[in-house]
Amino acid sequence: MLRAAFDQAVHAAQASCLVPHLTQLEPIEGRTVFLVVGKAASHQAAVAAQCLGAIDGLCIIPKGHKINTSLDVIEASHPVPNEGSLAAAEQAFELARAIGPSDRLVCLISGGGSALMSAPLPSMDPDLKMRTHRALLSSGATISELNTVRKQLSLVKGGRLAEACQGQVLNFLVSDVPGDRAEFIASGPTVPANTNQQDAIDVLALHQIDILDELLPWLNDAKYATPAPDSDCFRRVKTTIVAAPSQSLGAAKSLIESQGVDCWVLGDAIEGDSETIARVMAEAALWQQRHQKLDRPLCLLSGGETTVKVTGTGIGGPNAHFALALLDALDGARGISAIVCDTDGVDGAAEIAGACIDDETLERSRAAGLDHRDALRRQDAHTFFQSLDCSVVSGPTGTNVNDFRAILIEP
Repeated sequence: MLRAAFDQAVHAAQASCLVPHLTQLEPIEGRTVFLVVGKAASHQAAVAAQCLGAIDGLCIIPKGHKINTSLDVIEASHPVPNEGSLAAAEQAFELARAIGPSDRLVCLISGGGSALMSAPLPSMDPDLKMRTHRALLSSGATISELNTVRKQLSLVKGGRLAEACQGQVLNFLVSDVPGDRAEFIASGPTVPANTNQQDAIDVLALHQIDILDELLPWLNDAKYATPAPDSDCFRRVKTTIVAAPSQSLGAAKSLIESQGVDCWVLGDAIEGDSETIARVMAEAALWQQRHQKLDRPLCLLSGGETTVKVTGTGIGGPNAHFALALLDALDGARGISAIVCDTDGVDGAAEIAGACIDDETLERSRAAGLDHRDALRRQDAHTFFQSLDCSVVSGPTGTNVNDFRAILIEP
């Protein structure tokens, strides 16, 4: 049932949610040009073509995603940008600059766009921006903190694409950020930034990023600041969230309740350290089981985006790390199982969505000679769960609405 709930959450955020919006686009005097970027880009481009026929513009997809479209296509890398990401950002910027007063830019943006469309500020060495990105990824910074820095160092983020346009901008966004704040979805290339250069400096200082001094020439210079939230360019921008974590959790909740299970949604915007939150949720599950008179099973659902700071020999993966910390905290408690996955099918740097556990997983790991606490210390949860055939491998899902966590408690 837990895997079915995850699949239902993913299904609720598919590109088909664009159909009512695209089929109602009003005709305009000038050109309509598309910018499609993110982990859902290949699916969204296909839906746009089904609705509108051949379309013009640019589609930026993760490497390995398949696509058949009339759009220009660039493959780029995620979560760490590559040369394709640099070319994608530069081409997107030129696309925006070519939008005249009577034209319209339709932006289909989903999670992952920050890395897939990544170029530095003018005169900044791309390697410096890349080193900043890698340092933040491994620091344990939240996605909001990461984007606070990225948009201040970017050619296109923080509303700079909207500033480059002269015509109308229509945003149709798939939210992968806590609170569905548009400015943090792909670092907000076409919406106002409500954080500034000093906020970026504060994040870098908080996480002790040792290249802060190298970045100060750009972060202390007002000419490199993102456009102000009240800038005239944003009066031509209209933004719609077409899929969000709350919708996906609601779809999963309906499926779970149809199976005779009570279901509580703890929140769709939970951020923080994976291990810390996992232990808190383990305590909550154990308390419900031991101190509440449950008449039937109870499922605790939650979303958001937790993080793991990689200091060991593993590759991290916040969802698998969460599942491993949960396994440790539950300590084999009977009648509790869970699934913890990223809805895009990629947990951190691994092509694995996450992991599932039950009340026999810990015992099986010990029988196999595995030390789950050693794996936890080394941030090597993916290897641990692969050894037990507990990994959840979905492949690219065509969407991204953050993490999905479901903890099932039997009476």
